Amino acid sequence: MKKIIKNRFRATMVSFAVLALSIAALSGLVSSPVSAAADFKGMLISPASQNIDLKNGQTYTGQMQVQNTTDGDMNVNMSVGSYVMDDTSTPNYDTTGKYSMLKDWIRLDKTSFTLKSGGVETVTYTINTPTNPPSGMQYATILAENVPEESSTGIMATTRIGMVIRATMIDGKTIERASIVSSDIPGYQPTAPLKANFSAKNEGNVGADVGYSLVVKSILNGRELYHSDEQSYSVYPETTHNFTLEWNQVRIGVYRVEIRVIIDGAEQVISGIVWTIPLWIILLIVIAILCIIGYFVLSRRDDKTRQNTKSKKK
Repeated sequence: MKKIIKNRFRATMVSFAVLALSIAALSGLVSSPVSAAADFKGMLISPASQNIDLKNGQTYTGQMQVQNTTDGDMNVNMSVGSYVMDDTSTPNYDTTGKYSMLKDWIRLDKTSFTLKSGGVETVTYTINTPTNPPSGMQYATILAENVPEESSTGIMATTRIGMVIRATMIDGKTIERASIVSSDIPGYQPTAPLKANFSAKNEGNVGADVGYSLVVKSILNGRELYHSDEQSYSVYPETTHNFTLEWNQVRIGVYRVEIRVIIDGAEQVISGIVWTIPLWIILLIVIAILCIIGYFVLSRRDDKTRQNTKSKKK
């Protein structure tokens, strides 16, 4: 009777171990869904940003376009704002700073107009550069604001978007100096998306262009599984910007993750190993291993018992 119970117990442990490992393996076939965004309806501007070089005392003229993609008429007010950014990377259009004096040098050819549905309006701006401007880069924003007619409740919802102008004072002293100050690729990430982070600090007086991309490789054979498009971002002078890169189609496994960064004209690679196995699967694997160990321990004990029995009979 005891032998039958032992055999059933061992069979149960083996069956559970096989079941646990099978569930863990099949779970790796699940991937994350991809969602699609709907077409945008509202106010658009073009271009979204403008990089220019200015000489001392120069007059510069440029243009931007405002488009109405809604089904009704749109009243638009134009204005010039500053562009100030701190380490939170949140732009402010209403405060001033030593890199946002450009606001006071810009004049617009029109400050208000009405756009029909699908209509486009061209706005011309003129920059009158001082004879002795500060060195480095100056920022400003040309803002377009949709002002709807007041409703019967007196509540109005406005939309304000802007074109950022980055102007380099080429007659002054330009300081270009930026570096990576921190990075983080968490080694255990049980759910999608897989994330990698780094921070870049700009210590110069002009915007620091940072190029970056995410690469994910198989830990087993080094095969490249994902390579994002290279993106670029201009870090505001004397600030630190935090970058987050993501991969949404991650499956269960172990990966080698690389952040490739181009900064100060040189490429740097930050790498790490990432486990993307949910905790419950790890628990199943541990239980399966314990069951297998228990099976062999019981088998070894039975072998010793049989050997001792034979020895006593002799």
